[in-house]
Amino acid sequence: MLIDTCFLFARAVARRLSLLGLRSIFAKARVRDGARVLYVDVGTHKDGAELALMTDAILPSMCHDFDAFGFEASEESFRQVTNKFLAKQGVSVFHKALCNAPPPQGKIRLYHDARGGLGDSLYRPSDSYEEVEAVRLSDWLRERSIVLEDRICLLRMNIEGAEYDVLQDLVESGLAAHIHGYYGMWDDISKTDIHRDGEFRAFLSRNGIRSFTFNGRDVKWRVRMKCIEYDMNTSVLAGLRRLERRAAPAGGRAAPATWSV
Repeated sequence: MLIDTCFLFARAVARRLSLLGLRSIFAKARVRDGARVLYVDVGTHKDGAELALMTDAILPSMCHDFDAFGFEASEESFRQVTNKFLAKQGVSVFHKALCNAPPPQGKIRLYHDARGGLGDSLYRPSDSYEEVEAVRLSDWLRERSIVLEDRICLLRMNIEGAEYDVLQDLVESGLAAHIHGYYGMWDDISKTDIHRDGEFRAFLSRNGIRSFTFNGRDVKWRVRMKCIEYDMNTSVLAGLRRLERRAAPAGGRAAPATWSV
């Protein structure tokens, strides 16, 4: 774990340098008033550990205004995580399965495993399952008039192989370009279908999508979370820079991104 964490830190620093340059190496993001951050957590699970850490500590350290949406397909996990965030301002959890092609009847099977919901999957059939409302994330955002171009967006997913579906939807709808940071391991496809996993890796490469780990295992290790928080600061700083360039008058220069050291 120590060696892996060292590599994780090196990845975080390399990404910061490639996106923002050497001067930003020690910078911390601070989002100006009026700019909003959107955090989307897909596969929240019953504990909601990642969502809680984001909304209790990481996001408040970077901004005043944020929206956090959790998506959980399991009815039991959804019930438990909803109770946990019931009184939390700025946090909403939804009982839906995200996919790229919702069935005509509007529902999809979520297959249960024997690990308390940790391995529930749309892609690993079992005798135990429930039917869940299936939606495209792009449709869901559009129906609620949530425009990603106007905010900084971070996306974390841990949905047992269905990440490919969600990312295909985001690329096809043009929304992938407006997500400033992707988080999660995304290694579950390789456990069930090596050929599809190869297609997934090629898809990620073609579209310039790279994820940075952020799962339940990471939450238990403070030093790993420091690496992840550093990378999230990078994502937010890059998002601020893009928003400011977009807002700059034609022919003018954008104001520098807001950060502190």
